[in-house]
Amino acid sequence: MILPFVREIFAELEHSSGFERVSRHLSLGTGRRRVSGLTATARSLYLPLMARAAKQPVIIVVADNKAAEALEPMLKAGCELTGAVDPARVVRFPAHDVLPFENLSPHPDVQEQRAAALWKLVTGAVDILIAPVESAALKLFDREYYAGLAVTLRRGEEVDVEVLTSHLASVGYTQMDLVEMPGQFTRRGGILDVYSPEFDRPVRIEFFGDEIETIRKFDPGTQRSQSGLDERNCCRSPRRQ
Repeated sequence: MILPFVREIFAELEHSSGFERVSRHLSLGTGRRRVSGLTATARSLYLPLMARAAKQPVIIVVADNKAAEALEPMLKAGCELTGAVDPARVVRFPAHDVLPFENLSPHPDVQEQRAAALWKLVTGAVDILIAPVESAALKLFDREYYAGLAVTLRRGEEVDVEVLTSHLASVGYTQMDLVEMPGQFTRRGGILDVYSPEFDRPVRIEFFGDEIETIRKFDPGTQRSQSGLDERNCCRSPRRQ
């Protein structure tokens, strides 16, 4: 928790003449403005303020995945200190770790991080996106494509389980005997376990016929159910883009 007097100290950053000029320019949303001479610490403090001044989501383009990984915690700390942006709305969009002509699949962790970032983008859950040059330059599908990869499940609704499991397989989930890792699912009679890469735990969906009776998180180590949920977007793609 950041104390109010700390926020007041960092609020002075917005009153410098240089930042006020940049802020006015960003609010217009036209043309370019070059800002130079900032240290790494200064960038982590001013970038959230600039994002707030822009009044729309912004993309910060960096050299590579290593630079993105280094910037993310610093930028989130700057968001905490200034209060300009919710740190949870700072998202990293990593580049693939293989080249297109290498005929290799990207690492599953990279695919999962990209899928989570794209989902947050299409649902409006991003204020600052950190993207390596390769990631920012890669052509993507339109918003509707990524939005269509998700299925929202609610307790009490009726769902065709066969259609749901087919959808999971089509968007990149792997069917396993036990769900232990993100991107996996399994079905045992009227029980469907799914582990979305966005969640800290997998979810267990119990059906009564085609009706969703319960949705609960469970421990992948013990396979024991935990807290109950009313709704989950648990079927997003873990491996697309």
